[in-house]
Amino acid sequence: MTRATHHESTVGIGELATRTGLPVKTIRYYSDIGLLPESGRSPGGHRRYAADALPRLRLIQRLRALDTPIAAIAAVVTGERSLADLITRELDTAQVRLREVAWRRELLRALDGCSAPERLRRLALLAGVGRLDEAHDRLVRYWRWALPAGLPPRLAQAVVDGAVPAPPTTPATPTTSAVLAYAELHALATADDRRRQPQRDQVGDVASFYSGLLDACSLATEALVSGSPARHAEALDRFVRTYARIGGHDDTPAFRAHLRTRFRRGARPGSFPLRYWRHALAVTGDIPPRSTESGQGHLAAPLAALHRQVAGLPLTVDPPTAP
Repeated sequence: MTRATHHESTVGIGELATRTGLPVKTIRYYSDIGLLPESGRSPGGHRRYAADALPRLRLIQRLRALDTPIAAIAAVVTGERSLADLITRELDTAQVRLREVAWRRELLRALDGCSAPERLRRLALLAGVGRLDEAHDRLVRYWRWALPAGLPPRLAQAVVDGAVPAPPTTPATPTTSAVLAYAELHALATADDRRRQPQRDQVGDVASFYSGLLDACSLATEALVSGSPARHAEALDRFVRTYARIGGHDDTPAFRAHLRTRFRRGARPGSFPLRYWRHALAVTGDIPPRSTESGQGHLAAPLAALHRQVAGLPLTVDPPTAP
């Protein structure tokens, strides 16, 4: 191809600027970073581009109008990624950003409209959950530390899934009390005086104990959803038998009376388990949805229901002071 023919089959940077409305400086920048390769130079040293430069440049222009990162655009124009794949990835990124912005909005709302001393207290509390993913990871780490060693991995994961609530980012406007409860939960689980969960020396066969609790909670969740008295009774039976096996007892009226006394004594203000599950219940609600990953629902609501059945006390209020 002669130089004249080449010149006729290519376009100059000025023509691209005219047809797209982009500044020459911007087109030159895209060219310099490899988004718009040159096809050659004119006799005067001006940049020339192949005929497909115009649709390529328009694609770049439109993606940049959506604030698409340069690196992502480069992957599309070089063929490393399809436009459909780019859109899916960018949509996922946008959803994450929306979640982060919504969470920050709720944290600020929780700090608004309260007294100056309370605002400072809440600020210290909410600072621990400013970054959602990090806060969630710390809760998961607490439970992995707190559970007894030797618990079968799948069983341990099921307990963690049920015990660590997702941050209250849905519905779109969670209540201030739910946001504060999540922050309180995080502070409790990351404090220096955090407690371990029942260990082998307390419950013996830890796999049987935790498996029994999960089974009872699963039945209690079904009872909460259906409102079935029979399901509530079945859940309570499974729960009581799990505790009875610890000491080699049978599920008798005498043992149930003993368990009631034990639970009422344990439901004292300041009790670590009581405080944890109260905060978790405030986050997850009375009838939480099941996890989409494992099918295991959050444990706070069923545990609250079982606690009420055993102790005769709601988990959400302080018990009366014993005479």
